[in-house]
Amino acid sequence: MMMKEGIQITHSDGKRIVKGRGYYQSTTIHDVREVVKGAAKNFGDSYAFRFKDEQGNITGKTFVDFDTDIDALGTALHAIGLKNTCIAIIGENRYEWAVSYLSVINGTGVAVPLDKHLPANEVKSLIERGKVEAIFYSPAYQAMMEEAQEELPSIKYFICMEKQGNNDSKFTSLPELVKKGKQLLSKGDRSFINATIDREKMSILLFTSGTTAMAKGVMLSHKNIASNVNSITQTIQIFPGEVHLSLLPYHHTFENTIGLIHMVHVGVCIAYCDGIKHVAKNLQEYNVSLLVAVPAIFDVMFRRLQEGIRKAGKENLVNTLINLSEFLRKIGIDLRKKLFKSIRDKFAPALRLAVSGAAPLDPAMTIWFEKIGVVLLEGYGLTETSPVVSANNLFAFRPGTIGQPLADIEVSIDAPDENGMGEIIVRGDNVMLGYYEDQDATNEVFEKGWFKTGDLGFIDDEGYIKITGRAKSMIVLDNGKKAFPEEFEVLINNIPGVKDSFVWGNITPDKNVEICAELVIDQEYFSGNIPSEQELAKSFDQAIKEINKTIPQYKIIRYFLMTKDELIKTTTLKIKRRFELEKVQSALAKSNLDMRKASGKFI
Repeated sequence: MMMKEGIQITHSDGKRIVKGRGYYQSTTIHDVREVVKGAAKNFGDSYAFRFKDEQGNITGKTFVDFDTDIDALGTALHAIGLKNTCIAIIGENRYEWAVSYLSVINGTGVAVPLDKHLPANEVKSLIERGKVEAIFYSPAYQAMMEEAQEELPSIKYFICMEKQGNNDSKFTSLPELVKKGKQLLSKGDRSFINATIDREKMSILLFTSGTTAMAKGVMLSHKNIASNVNSITQTIQIFPGEVHLSLLPYHHTFENTIGLIHMVHVGVCIAYCDGIKHVAKNLQEYNVSLLVAVPAIFDVMFRRLQEGIRKAGKENLVNTLINLSEFLRKIGIDLRKKLFKSIRDKFAPALRLAVSGAAPLDPAMTIWFEKIGVVLLEGYGLTETSPVVSANNLFAFRPGTIGQPLADIEVSIDAPDENGMGEIIVRGDNVMLGYYEDQDATNEVFEKGWFKTGDLGFIDDEGYIKITGRAKSMIVLDNGKKAFPEEFEVLINNIPGVKDSFVWGNITPDKNVEICAELVIDQEYFSGNIPSEQELAKSFDQAIKEINKTIPQYKIIRYFLMTKDELIKTTTLKIKRRFELEKVQSALAKSNLDMRKASGKFI
């Protein structure tokens, strides 16, 4: 066994195993109820949440308010017969979302968070797959819920997060239930407060990205979430009273575990973002010191700051100050806050620490932010690991890597090649219970207690992990979400006149990722009389627009090409994706066209 600061390296079953060790002491939690109760006790009347009221004024809720509202809502859920049921939640990030979620998992049943961007048909399908019996929703989904009422007889209650006007007995609201719960609590009802939490059983069901037919249901327990919160708390230091801007959606485990549960645990105030266009404003008006986001957000910040510096003609001055600052830091003098105050004031005066995940960060950007006094840590995780596996931290910081494993999490490389590269595998209490009602899929990703991530990478001698590529064919979009070519190809292949298709994530000159498709024409369908390029393009364009109506906006098919050639496949008729993509790119290069200009044309 080899011990290094922050990691432990062992060898077992022919594997080199790196296990994270903590840097900070913290209070160990065993379930999420302990998070809420502990926060109410330790931070009491401090603000737990800040947000804007209907008039646009900043208001908030304390840790005691949060605890009280959860207990009241949970008590009411028991009273209306929802104990031991699956309850879905859909809507934008808001205080009521957090209350709804914790009133379910902390003593009522299983929470099923749903992607707020899903079209109605996918929402209905996932409700059915998850055996959901009630759903919390924000007012924006009122029409969807009313339309779905007849198609979803299994739903006993539609619960709006605000007061609503539907008089149907199945429709109620969170404020009404909280009021009911408080009355029951005053009469001594402790059914929710005293409910037993089995930390080993599924309490959260999260559906991964994909169409309803392909999305996997990840089963997480209190033990999974609590262990990950414990690991994060021991690895990254955050202080009570700091402010976190909640930007990523709550149905995503990255924000759910780190941006909600962990922040409450350590006494951080969660401020709700008004929307992606208002990030800069919110960072300043809430005096945000912490930010958890995806690379696209930091990339926008970086580019805007660089552009502002260039327009002001201060590139040389900033570079000189950076060189001076770096020299001073080497002799123990840190003047970054003073030297770069004018830059920081333009986007986030109080920002101290930012954490990025879901997609790779540009190391140069990470280094630049650190030089002006903003620590930007890149981490790595998956829904199946609750989610964080590894992250850079103040003690172990290496841009270009995803850091070392968090405390008590083990990482290894399965079947490494001569360069040490192989599939990243993970072991720890944070790893999911399995895939919902899919034992075959569960068996595929577990081997001798290890979870196979599907990502390729290597671990260096100091325990830093670097991802080198995706093991399968997943497409990582700009917002960190993942899409799968197969889900689109199944839909495209149903278009009349299409024999086969190939889908990939096309990287644009400005580094965005767009879903693109290559359509193989079914010549037999047209009996050899293939319509003109313009006619085909018009027909297929309309068909793809219809497909796009059924999938989330962030992953619609942007452009398509047409071909009469067969796709390059293996003997088992699987597409050789790398070779097919090279063929497409070569054809575009010969035509001197990019995807946007070539869309709808033959290659």
